[in-house]
Amino acid sequence: MSSLPLSVATKLFRWAFGTISIAIIVGCIAISYLSYSVWTYVDNLGVAKQGQQEYMAAQLEIEYLKLQDAVDDALAGGPEDIEDVRKRFDIFYSRTLPLRFGSQAGQFNADLLKLQAVLDAQVPLIDGTDAQLFGQLDQLAETLETVRPLPRKIGLDFVSHEAKAGQREREKIINLIEILIISVSSMIIVFIAMIVGLLRQAKTLNTTTQLAEERDQRLSATLRGSLDGVVVTDENAIIIDFSQSAEDVFGFTRDQAIGQSFFDLLLPAEESKMFYAAMANYRQTGKTTFAEKGRQELNMMHQDGHAFPAEMTASIAHAGSHAFFICYVRNITDQKAQKAELISSRDDALSANRERSRFFAMMSHEMRTPLNGVLSALQMLEGSELNCKQRSYVGAALTSGDILMGHINDVLAVESAEKRKNPEPTPCDIAALTNSLVATLQPLARDNQTAIELVQPEAGQQFFLTDQRAIQQIIVNLLSNAIKFTPSGSVKLETSYSKENGTLIFDVTDTGIGIAEDDVKRIFDDFVSLDSSYERRTNGTGLGLGIVQRFVTNLGGEITCKSTLGVGTHFQVILPMQEAAPATTNNAQQTTSYESSKNRQSLLVVDDNEINRDLLGAMLERLGHKVCYATGGQQAVNISLEHRFDAILMDISMPGVSGTQATQRIRASRGPNQNTHIIAVTAHALPQERTAFTDAGMTGFLAKPINLKELDACLLGARKDQHSASESLPHTSDSLVDVAQVNELIAMLGHDTFMDRLDLLKTQFKTQIDEIQATQDLAGIETYAHSMAGSCGMLGAKHLHSVLQDIETACKTGNAQDALGLVKQLESIAADTFDAWNNTLGQSPKVAT
Repeated sequence: MSSLPLSVATKLFRWAFGTISIAIIVGCIAISYLSYSVWTYVDNLGVAKQGQQEYMAAQLEIEYLKLQDAVDDALAGGPEDIEDVRKRFDIFYSRTLPLRFGSQAGQFNADLLKLQAVLDAQVPLIDGTDAQLFGQLDQLAETLETVRPLPRKIGLDFVSHEAKAGQREREKIINLIEILIISVSSMIIVFIAMIVGLLRQAKTLNTTTQLAEERDQRLSATLRGSLDGVVVTDENAIIIDFSQSAEDVFGFTRDQAIGQSFFDLLLPAEESKMFYAAMANYRQTGKTTFAEKGRQELNMMHQDGHAFPAEMTASIAHAGSHAFFICYVRNITDQKAQKAELISSRDDALSANRERSRFFAMMSHEMRTPLNGVLSALQMLEGSELNCKQRSYVGAALTSGDILMGHINDVLAVESAEKRKNPEPTPCDIAALTNSLVATLQPLARDNQTAIELVQPEAGQQFFLTDQRAIQQIIVNLLSNAIKFTPSGSVKLETSYSKENGTLIFDVTDTGIGIAEDDVKRIFDDFVSLDSSYERRTNGTGLGLGIVQRFVTNLGGEITCKSTLGVGTHFQVILPMQEAAPATTNNAQQTTSYESSKNRQSLLVVDDNEINRDLLGAMLERLGHKVCYATGGQQAVNISLEHRFDAILMDISMPGVSGTQATQRIRASRGPNQNTHIIAVTAHALPQERTAFTDAGMTGFLAKPINLKELDACLLGARKDQHSASESLPHTSDSLVDVAQVNELIAMLGHDTFMDRLDLLKTQFKTQIDEIQATQDLAGIETYAHSMAGSCGMLGAKHLHSVLQDIETACKTGNAQDALGLVKQLESIAADTFDAWNNTLGQSPKVAT
């Protein structure tokens, strides 16, 4: 049973004590009154007056008889007895007067009046002469005889009345005594109850006092142990309590702080003024602007005079009409320092992230471009007359260069995955995509003696709205990784779609070497290569699974891995996916020819790379424009001061004067190109860098690699109005040839020129395929694959280009089994590609024999 709060119990006790006290006072007054009444009644019983009346009433009959005897004696004697008659008459008459005028005469008034009337009538006779009295004694005797019964009757009535009155007095006394006893008993009970109540209250008070002392001790211990300083003030901000922690926070002792102003002692002048105003407002309105407002940060003063940042929480408590403020103060100097350190660390991390992005941008342009130049020079050197030792050196240099390029591309793939946070979703046929990818990886699996099994729903085509490039990268990385670590085993790719959950699931299961339990937790980290001799032979960068995880995360999905060492590994990818309508294709594909006569412009191309500069110029000339070239930023500025151009295509990263610097100088000049459109041309640009391009004065942006349509749209601003129908090539659903690229090449080079290049490629392939299939020289195979991959890629043979790249990669990594196995497949893949070209172009192949 819960006890009442102390304040409520105290109020109840005071009310009960007051009530009982009033009852006791009233009881004492009542008892005093009753005692007085009893005493009065008892005292009245002994009053002489009341006894004299009784005596006279009793003597009245005796005196009457004596009077009658005196009259009789006088009648019998002589006149000498008259005096005795007068005496007895006077005595008898005197007995009636007290009774007549007594306090109880009214009870017998009629008899007394009758008797008195008779006696009054005889007074003249009694007061007359002796002779008269003696002469009328007979008449007096007769008159007395008529009132003979009255004295006796009056005496008896009076006695009876007195007896009854005495009885009533005794009953009253008894009643008063009973009431007095009851009152006294009640008072005794009240006193006993009050004593018991006081004892209980004393016990409760002792218990409460003990609890209060314990609570006070606990509170004191809590305050002493609190890390926050506790300062209690009254409503005038005078400190009335100062905890030990407050001593540590402020440096003042409790004795120094008690009685001092909180504002003057603990606050700087600026803060003190603000709080004085707030306290004055509280005293006027009763509303506080600083208490019960949660945590507040402010500067406070230490005993040594220095200000420190503090966090204060103030609350208000009321005791009667008085208010108290309890302030909890914490020194947050360390927290502020840690926060500043965290902010600095965050800024450093953001800066490092920006520098990393700049590094990726630089590596894309500044590292791959010269590395491609080195590899091209080595390839040209390899084609020259070299002895065996020199050719071996060149082959080793090419192999190392290609491996380095592969590592750079892997790192750039990580950056690409991180940047593709919100890819543009397009309809994707998952069944067709997985079939194509499994077919592409079959040569790699055969070389590794690995069987690939594809399990997917039998519903046929099923389109989903997603990022196809990300899906492709996920599946290729998982499958190639599974094949690589499953020699002479099996790999299964299973796809399924849950309409209820709207999720597409990829399961990749292998029977390979497996992964140790401790290693499973870190396989998705970047640059993680598990310590096994087999993996070291693969020369992997350790980025593949990290790239997969990034793409899965970007698509809003999750990837899990379960593996048993020596048994195999199971990867599962779950992606939220929406079904989509099949992507529509136009079998009458159109290519665009551009009317040079109507849209001819004078353009300036600025690029320090000769290859890029010449290629961009050729594309612009194909569009019908007049092109002028500048090899650097300063030369562009000089030329722009002499000739006016309709637009300037400006490379960004150039030695000396950069593209942005050149743009700023052109805008600042008063030359003819001050307001000319300047278009930024770069291979890699961050969003903030594009903002910098705009701030420098550039009005457009082109990302490398550039195609004719994007270039024309950027220059003319309205693609639909700037092209007309030209020779159209029918689309093919075959994934062997990139029809769009073929159409663009035909538009740029012309149909005949394109066919000549295609025939030349076919002739080179036919003349060298037998030699490549017969050799075991990985360096020679790598050189051939590298050379042919570039040509096939340029002419749109995407599948053949992919296979040649796989051969090149296998040669670079020393995987002869994979390389030779893919070389054996080249002839059949090339034949299928040639047929696809023939079907696309609608003519027979021209293959030299």
